[in-house]
Amino acid sequence: MPKLLWKLLLICVLFAPNYLWAQAEPRGTVSGRVKDAATGKPLPNVNVFLANTTLGTATDKDGFYAIKRVPLGTHELFASLIGYQVEKRVVRLVEPKDLRVDLSLQPKALELGEVEVVAAQPREWKKNLKKFEELFWGNSYDADECKILNPEVLDFAFEKEPKCFAATAGQPLQIENRTLGYRAQFLIEDFRYYIDEDKIGYAFIPKFDELLPADADEESKWQANRQKAYRGSLRHFLVVLVADRLREEGFILYRLAVPPWEDKHVRRLAAELDELLSSGTLPNERELHFKGCLEIIYTPERGDNQVSWIVSSRESVTVNAAGYIYNGYAVTVYGYWFNQRVAEMLPRDYQP
Repeated sequence: MPKLLWKLLLICVLFAPNYLWAQAEPRGTVSGRVKDAATGKPLPNVNVFLANTTLGTATDKDGFYAIKRVPLGTHELFASLIGYQVEKRVVRLVEPKDLRVDLSLQPKALELGEVEVVAAQPREWKKNLKKFEELFWGNSYDADECKILNPEVLDFAFEKEPKCFAATAGQPLQIENRTLGYRAQFLIEDFRYYIDEDKIGYAFIPKFDELLPADADEESKWQANRQKAYRGSLRHFLVVLVADRLREEGFILYRLAVPPWEDKHVRRLAAELDELLSSGTLPNERELHFKGCLEIIYTPERGDNQVSWIVSSRESVTVNAAGYIYNGYAVTVYGYWFNQRVAEMLPRDYQP
């Protein structure tokens, strides 16, 4: 495998809700009540949101919440409150109506007994933070535009077998991306960089909020940067794949028996859509099935071609018309898409 070819095991980034963000798409409401699992009392000010989106709200004084204008499909619903364990539900809307989802939060147990606390050396922690930021943001990281607002919640460790750099966060990681115009909180379930393999495995649960632009020029800059991040991305590819517009949008698609770094003489065969896609459960869902590897070349009007590869551990994965794969655990991406990480991450309800 070439030294410069990094690979990324997509987990939360690709495990995404099923969205079709056209205005005419039917939508429903997810609502319910959040209670303390131990006492049964309602919990106010709980942050309830759909992962990877700007859709969310806080519970009122009686513990009720309502998230409106939710597109049909499958979503990850999260509820978080300091002092409680994060609650997660996978919900599926198949009709444009209200869906009741009540939640109970478990209080975090207090760890009693003798505990030895060893503080990390400030110099070593800062060195690890810099490494984490480079891996977290990706190659387009701009320290002046992309900031972690509460880095003090991060802890770092090096694991011996397999050799990897790991990061954890005791609280949601707050970030600000002034390149794209978003503030977000990230629940970090897992983050590991496998040093010998040049591989990253992570599970992020982000909730986005749009920043208010200072003026029209800043708003125009954000819109242009969002479009730039979208063009040529995995989401862009999946949207035009389902719409049968690969050539029109600048994509070339091949099927390979194995990734090219495993066999430099591997044959590239033109991929036929009827061999790759079949109907899904909902009208805006498709089943993507292939063996081996897909090679995707994006040929923008200006600049070098961008090459990415997809390898799936399953015979079939569900995608939707808005450009998302359901079970991201089954998918590994390589090449250009590896470098598109948090600095270029757009919320699921972004409409290009």
